[in-house]
Amino acid sequence: MSLPIPVPATFRIIAHRGASAYAPENTLPAFRLAQEMGVYEVELDTQLTTDGQVVLCHDATLARYGHGPRRVEEMRWPELAGLDMGSWFSPFLFGGEPMVTLEQLFQVFEDRLFYHIELKGLAPGLPAAVHQLIRRHGLRHVCLVTSFARDSLAAMRSLDATLPMGWLVRAIDQEAMAGARELSLAQLCPAAEEVTPEAVAQARQVVSEVRAWGINGTRVSTQAEEVQSLIRRVLAAGCDGMTINWPDWVRHG
Repeated sequence: MSLPIPVPATFRIIAHRGASAYAPENTLPAFRLAQEMGVYEVELDTQLTTDGQVVLCHDATLARYGHGPRRVEEMRWPELAGLDMGSWFSPFLFGGEPMVTLEQLFQVFEDRLFYHIELKGLAPGLPAAVHQLIRRHGLRHVCLVTSFARDSLAAMRSLDATLPMGWLVRAIDQEAMAGARELSLAQLCPAAEEVTPEAVAQARQVVSEVRAWGINGTRVSTQAEEVQSLIRRVLAAGCDGMTINWPDWVRHG
């Protein structure tokens, strides 16, 4: 199959942590690049520092980024603000790229992006801190909150009865269906390798959208083939969108 792969006009192409195949994840260059590719929906990971800043970082610790085993949620923002979050990806292209807060992201892009905000951290104050930032910046109309943690979604729902939310799950099963119904979710978000037309049809009994995740490829030697196969699987199942590290590999049309 040649690239880019066409998808329906209504299909959500969501740049996973920004255009993270080409720039360091969850940094401003990754989100800018997605925008330059014509992709205006982005997924990002949020955690809460000990001094109450919502920061963008996927991993619980800083080890993968070259800064040791310290946990992000056990640090203060001044400790994180000066870290180089780009050299692990490419020291020549992105050396010195800083960590970003959710507030900084909102200030840079405002409503020119649609934000799929994952509550990645488990700090009890994270849902409230994210909700406060969404409201403060007037961006509720371009935000959808997701999490693997049902408790985090429940906490967010207690703060806002109608904010669109999605539950990240491995597969669509009875537990996922029950949770979606109980929390009035807009989305169920299963792993791409698990989606089937039957599961998507079942999910639509309780949510308006099914959005897939995990379009990454696990082996470098066959990554392109794996990713394209997963894209085809997601489309054949009838999903409404997906997160993808290579947002330029698909296009509307």
